[in-house]
Amino acid sequence: MRDRIDLHCHTDYSDGELSPAQAAETALQAGLRALAITDHDTMEGFLTLGPVPGLELVPGIERKADWEGVELHILGYDGDWEALRRFPQVEREREERNAAMVEKLRSAGVDISLEELKARKKGVVGRPHIAELLVEKGYFSSVRQAFDEWLSEGKPYYVPIARETVPEVASQLRASGAKVVLAHPLQYKLSEAGLRELVELCAESGFHGMEVYYSGYTPAQSSDLAALADEFGLCLTGGSDFHGAKRPERVLGGVDVPYSLLEKLREKE
Repeated sequence: MRDRIDLHCHTDYSDGELSPAQAAETALQAGLRALAITDHDTMEGFLTLGPVPGLELVPGIERKADWEGVELHILGYDGDWEALRRFPQVEREREERNAAMVEKLRSAGVDISLEELKARKKGVVGRPHIAELLVEKGYFSSVRQAFDEWLSEGKPYYVPIARETVPEVASQLRASGAKVVLAHPLQYKLSEAGLRELVELCAESGFHGMEVYYSGYTPAQSSDLAALADEFGLCLTGGSDFHGAKRPERVLGGVDVPYSLLEKLREKE
């Protein structure tokens, strides 16, 4: 029996490239037993899927939180679908930020409108879609360049967005019945002491697990993360953080994650 899973995948309902159905088909082709769709701030993509023969679909979502000025990503699995479908406050803040960024760009003579931005997506719209629109209009040659020169923090058209705290996001996810997991802990570039402090906070905030196996992590890095997770009583999880061709280094099913880890996460109180 196939035993590999991927618990971190984005679709075109957030900042991924493939539709949910295409992501599921790609997972089947990769020989996966289970796939979690974890779009940012919405489960609308997951909810478009019916049963997929041969593939277990895990309902998931990815949220953002602030910790001492660091933007953290938090995954939730198996929560109540309707409760996690959208977070109205997050959606409203995104819409306000999009409008503010578009207005800054228009004031500088950039040919872009909020209407054409909204028309691009059926799910959550954010900075990646502004960047894609700028590329299509010839302002930049790549999304990465648009971020580096205009849209990243500290750049001329960046607009900050309010973030809830780690305990607040964890509480919301747990209230829906979701299992709460810290995503890609090494991506925050913390010191060893800082990482330990963060993991301790997550454990105290009711997290169930930590993403130990992730695209680009070496066996030694995953081993160190696993030891840290064990120390604080967190389950081990993993996933590719697949987005499609825009991030080709993150291959769906490219991280070796056994199904047993999903079973242990589901058993965690």
